[in-house]
Amino acid sequence: MPLATGPLSQLSLELSEQLRQQLRRMLVRLDEIRALASSPNTWTPPVDVLEMEEAILVRVELPGVLREHVRITLLDNVLKVEGRKERPNASGKLPDEEERPIRFICLERAFGGFSFSVSLKWPVDAVKVSAQLTDGVLQIRLPKTTACGREISVPISE
Repeated sequence: MPLATGPLSQLSLELSEQLRQQLRRMLVRLDEIRALASSPNTWTPPVDVLEMEEAILVRVELPGVLREHVRITLLDNVLKVEGRKERPNASGKLPDEEERPIRFICLERAFGGFSFSVSLKWPVDAVKVSAQLTDGVLQIRLPKTTACGREISVPISE
C-alpha cells in the first residue's frame, strides 16, 4: 500500500517509532554537546603564535593566573600549556569577611582549568626554551634548531 504524502495523512506505526528513536538520539547528542560547550570549569585564554627569524614566540593572556598554577611542557614539537585560574570571592575580601552581593549584574570573566596545545612546524632547541609571566601575559620563547625529541618541563620566571 503506497504511503500518502498529504499533510493530513497518518504515519505508519513503524515509521513513527523510527522517527521517535532518531529524535531521542538527537536530543541526547544535543545535551552532550551543550554540556561540553558550557562546562563551567574550563576556558581557553587568548593565544598569539609568532615566527621570528631565530625563534617561535607564544604569548598567552593569563590575567589573574598565578605562576605556580601554570605548567608548560614540550614533547615531539608539541607545546602544551595548562593551568587554572582561581575564582576570587565576590567582593575580593577574605572568606570570613566576605560581603554577599545583592545580585550579579554581569559575569563575563572565565575561571577554572585550561589546557591547550600548539603543534610547532619547526624543530626547537629544547634546552634553550624559556618562559616569562609578566603583567598577566605569559611569553614562551622557543629557539629554532634542527632536533628535538624529549619532553621537558619549562620553568616560568618573574
